[in-house]
Amino acid sequence: MNEPFFLNENNVKQYIDMTADYDGQWFLTQFLKHIPQDHNALELGMGPGTDLDNIRQHYDVVGSDYSFVFAERYKHRHPEVKIMILDAITIKTDMHFDVIYSNKVLHHLSHQDLKKSIRRQAELLDKNALIFHTFWSGSGTDEYQGLLFNYYNKKDIKELFEDQFHITHLETYQENKTDDSILLVAQKK
Repeated sequence: MNEPFFLNENNVKQYIDMTADYDGQWFLTQFLKHIPQDHNALELGMGPGTDLDNIRQHYDVVGSDYSFVFAERYKHRHPEVKIMILDAITIKTDMHFDVIYSNKVLHHLSHQDLKKSIRRQAELLDKNALIFHTFWSGSGTDEYQGLLFNYYNKKDIKELFEDQFHITHLETYQENKTDDSILLVAQKK
């Protein structure tokens, strides 16, 4: 079996090059709009750390990724930031957070693994705490070098999250083309 995509140094370098123009300002603006600044946060799937860099200017945040390659690269540049190696499904930590967020990460999980992740996120949040996630909008599944991409519509997202969370904001937006992305903000029940 092939190693997971982001555990390969060359794949990480390729991803960093591919996303070099991403500045994360839209994501940060939405985060500031929906998440109170006294909240402590966990980022699932921090990748190169662009969103983490932006958000940590306003929040107490812990970065995480299942890829030790991403985590170690970031830690080397920012030893002052708490970074954890976490799988977005099991999220093995005893820490609790006011908000858990991800930017185009959870779509890499199978449908069943996403359900497990949602339950685990709810366990790590106190009552009324928040989640803030983005997804690619659409239908179906793609795979690129073993990396899974599941596409969702707003109805799918609502059905997946509504047992554990009260959805406070759900909208499509444009990252590359009209309505290609979905933003979810929800509060733990």
